[in-house]
Amino acid sequence: MNFSSIFGLFLAVSVFVGTIILSTSNRQMFLDLHAFMIVIGGTLAAALLSFSGKKIFILIKIFFKRVLGKNEDLNIAIAEIVDLAKGYRENENYLRDKAPQIKTPFLREALELTNDGGVDPDDLDKILSKRTNVMHSRHEEDAEMFKTLSKFPPAFGLLGAVIGMISLMQNLGGADAFQKVGPSMAVALVATMYGIAVANFIFLPIGENLTRINKIDFLIRQIVIDGIKLVRQKKHPIVVQESIKSYLLPSERKPNNTQKAA
Repeated sequence: MNFSSIFGLFLAVSVFVGTIILSTSNRQMFLDLHAFMIVIGGTLAAALLSFSGKKIFILIKIFFKRVLGKNEDLNIAIAEIVDLAKGYRENENYLRDKAPQIKTPFLREALELTNDGGVDPDDLDKILSKRTNVMHSRHEEDAEMFKTLSKFPPAFGLLGAVIGMISLMQNLGGADAFQKVGPSMAVALVATMYGIAVANFIFLPIGENLTRINKIDFLIRQIVIDGIKLVRQKKHPIVVQESIKSYLLPSERKPNNTQKAA
């Protein structure tokens, strides 16, 4: 589980609810059914018009799997590649034996293609590179979809406020219209509040989170492509480690632990 994302979601809800509780004693006015319907219902309708129902379902799965789920670790991928470099220099069957135990999905996929045989190494590198680019493009598309969805709630919130203001203006001619102006305007603005909250507490952060995860995933795939190429060439583990660690910032590189490698 990604505890950072879970805590962030919990904190967002807590800030929103806490601010409402502390801002006024009349908290019931924030529970407006009409505002909820226009923002949530309108956003769902716009989403279905923009994307297919199947894609919306996939986005829900992406939220639970990639945002709330555990993300891949660069250091684990590097450690696994270095371990493969050590083992393959000593044992020709090491890649085949080790493949089922690999935790990095793309590295395991690369090993399976390598172990299956029948594919020229240069062609194998091209296949892995193509899969990397395609997956990066698909993941970026998912992130952009959440960012697109973030545009709808504020717009429908504004629509809800306009509807409320129209209703308010229509009743201005009544005897007690002046006393109703304040409460009516407050209710009209609740929809705008819902729209801003949904966009900035949910859709935009998820989109940015997916963009960050996608960059890490792309980096891991690049490391795997270069690493598996060096492993096939039976390069020394120190050379393999230092080569793939070049993708990291100096502060992210762990000390060399392969000095005793064969």
